[in-house]
Amino acid sequence: MKTRIINSSGSSITEIGFGCAGAGNLFRPVSYENICGAVLKASELGVQYFDTAPHYGAGLSERRLGLALGETLHQDIFLSTKVGRLLHPDCKVDQKEADGFVGASPFDREYNYTYDGVMRSFEDSLQRLGVSHIDMLLMHDIGELTHKEQHVMYFQQAIEGGFRAMMELRDQGLVRNIGLGVNEWQICDQAMNHAQFDCFMVANCFTLLNNDITHTFTDKCSKNNVSLIAAAPFNSGILAKGSKNLGHYFYGEAPKDIVDKVIAIESICDQFDVSLQAAAIQYALRYDCVKSVLIGMTNEDRVIQNIAWYEESIPEAFWQALAPIIYSS
Repeated sequence: MKTRIINSSGSSITEIGFGCAGAGNLFRPVSYENICGAVLKASELGVQYFDTAPHYGAGLSERRLGLALGETLHQDIFLSTKVGRLLHPDCKVDQKEADGFVGASPFDREYNYTYDGVMRSFEDSLQRLGVSHIDMLLMHDIGELTHKEQHVMYFQQAIEGGFRAMMELRDQGLVRNIGLGVNEWQICDQAMNHAQFDCFMVANCFTLLNNDITHTFTDKCSKNNVSLIAAAPFNSGILAKGSKNLGHYFYGEAPKDIVDKVIAIESICDQFDVSLQAAAIQYALRYDCVKSVLIGMTNEDRVIQNIAWYEESIPEAFWQALAPIIYSS
């Protein structure tokens, strides 16, 4: 599998990354055997980048990923996790269901972007993963989309403490890259004024259906030596299932204008004999500032299929014919 280099640090990362939200039982329970099989198959097929977070299953995803990687040498993988939530045990239950995660670990989540909160979250993640350092540490879900009227308070926490903690961890060699992991690229733009970041992970907003990030921000990232990771290329389902099967869009029902846009994209795909899913995966990689596309995977078959879509040949004429559709307002 091809790799790209994160500009500021020189870290090498595979163009396809393995997203581990499903390992935390997002929306439905998934067995450890399936997760372990998927991780091993991905490694076998060349995927070296694995991403998780304390939020995913309240620590379940990190524990499972650490076990699945087993004796794999850290030098052979690129590992990222996140900070921004602390986990507190709930002794009244054996499992919890919250935020879309079912059968999750028995912990409550607390948003915390302070210096101490970031340091504690990082140390807890190291223990769950069974590693001594992290290749990339991302501040998770900061922004107005998640926090609404509390955004200003939490962003101030990050500015006054959390960002400083992340930079110290990088200076100490415990983390090689720092950034944000969010669903809105605009908060990345704001955060660049307060710290020197290496990479931003943007989910659901660097896709065939949502790409206003390309208007000015991709150029700004290139000029400031900041790399991007495009997560959730299927927009939570609809670009994987297509207009006929109508998967989720931003975790909910797809509105008519989005369905119409998918139908228009599918017509170009049919014209050039290109899979919708292949176009969705390969789209963001056409930008030099994008270093990897992160895809959620929960079993071996999905790993094999996603890599096949990534490797599918797409002619340049296809992208030229698609441009008026995907860049229309």
